[in-house]
Amino acid sequence: MTRPKTYEKIFFLACLFLLFASGASAADPAADEKKLQISGYYKNIFFHSQSLYSDENITADTQRLRLEFQKPLSPAWQFYATLDNEMIVHDFFSTGDFDAVRLKTQQKAAAIDADKVSVDDSHLYLKHSVHRFFLKYYSDKFQAVVGKQAIDWGRMRFFSPLDIFNPPAATDIENDERVGTDAVNLNYAFSPLSGANLVVAPGKNDETDAFGLKLYKTIFTYDCSLIAALDHEDKIFGASFDGYLGKAGFRGEITHTALDNGRVFPRAAFGLDYNFSPKVYALVEQFYNGGADDNHPFALLSSWQANRQILSLQKVLTGAMVQYKVTALLEANQYVIYDWHKKSVVYNPELKYNVKQNLDISVGAQLFWGEAGSEFGDFQHLQYVMVKWYF
Repeated sequence: MTRPKTYEKIFFLACLFLLFASGASAADPAADEKKLQISGYYKNIFFHSQSLYSDENITADTQRLRLEFQKPLSPAWQFYATLDNEMIVHDFFSTGDFDAVRLKTQQKAAAIDADKVSVDDSHLYLKHSVHRFFLKYYSDKFQAVVGKQAIDWGRMRFFSPLDIFNPPAATDIENDERVGTDAVNLNYAFSPLSGANLVVAPGKNDETDAFGLKLYKTIFTYDCSLIAALDHEDKIFGASFDGYLGKAGFRGEITHTALDNGRVFPRAAFGLDYNFSPKVYALVEQFYNGGADDNHPFALLSSWQANRQILSLQKVLTGAMVQYKVTALLEANQYVIYDWHKKSVVYNPELKYNVKQNLDISVGAQLFWGEAGSEFGDFQHLQYVMVKWYF
């Protein structure tokens, strides 16, 4: 295979950016705060698994260079931009599994398609993205963010009924990575403990527009909110709380959803977390999904809209996570999610080591058990190594 010219250009420019960013990060910390600030990371993820469709072995190596730019324009205004260049070397182009990779493109969720896939062939996938691009205004009473951004209304780690605009994928290795939303995000504070948040996220047409209003207030020790939203013609009403039960964190979300196809159902999630010691942190969450649909077990991998609407295949799931600091540099983390209806389970043990400042390496696995058609029974075991260097 002849290496495409785009490949050479992208990585030549990436190296120049990286050198420039490294020099900027080493600058005098007392320099003018109004200067352009450049940061980011380089990440490499290697994984091995088996195809969901043919049981053949599959491997992939993902390399991503993310460059983050921040520029104060005035005391109140700031500009943010995050650019991604991603290369995936793989061996499963001809299987349906690769649809899960192609699913993570902004054309599925954003009004402006800021992704450019320059190569998509039998062993190489190159994608270039504007991951975030927005202007932010801040004052004590009023805040505004306009552009491609992450809008996180949810409180939960695994399944979040209130996370309408950027829903997480509970089993995603990169759970903290969300496709951005093109939106106008306005927040007005009635007081230091209450306010209103309005989000307008236009889509490619009337059927893909999204709007949301959140009213929030702190009541005793709990941050509470009420929301009303229209998402891709689906109507959603809900509430959340986040506070303490004794010394434990206690949070919950509940929604009432009316889909455009006539289905009406509730969803609810509740969670507790607790620091048993400076070394041990634990979390448990319970999720009920009245909108679960197990008729299409691969729907969450092949359709962005199905992912947003369904959230899970089964109605009742429990997730738990334990983080243990073995040493100051080594963490042993693990989570498990159990499907109570069809008795399936996913277990994710991981070791994370801080090699040196700004450099982490993680080794882990996702192990799945259960019958066909259950929440996790159709997935294959997966092993991965992840290296992340911040600059």
